[in-house]
Amino acid sequence: MLDYQSLGLVAVAMAVVTRGSLLPILAVTVLVGLVSMAGEAVARRWRRRHPAPARPAPAGHRRTAAGVTPNPSDGDFGRWMAAVERVLRSAE
Repeated sequence: MLDYQSLGLVAVAMAVVTRGSLLPILAVTVLVGLVSMAGEAVARRWRRRHPAPARPAPAGHRRTAAGVTPNPSDGDFGRWMAAVERVLRSAE
């Protein structure tokens, strides 16, 4: 995906350097955009042709019905939220 914020930064920098001359600003901004898009296309093609190897499961890994190991802190979330509410509601 093209990063418009970086292209805007390039355009502003070129406007300062060229003192507002429109043609160099457009030419360099378009060139940087094309190089950025080409780099993203090359990276996407590389990832498609060279997939990441699968990671081995950790020693204590257990699978649930959905195939996802629950986060150990999920059971403590209610307790933590109750403690946060007590702190926020305290008179101090």
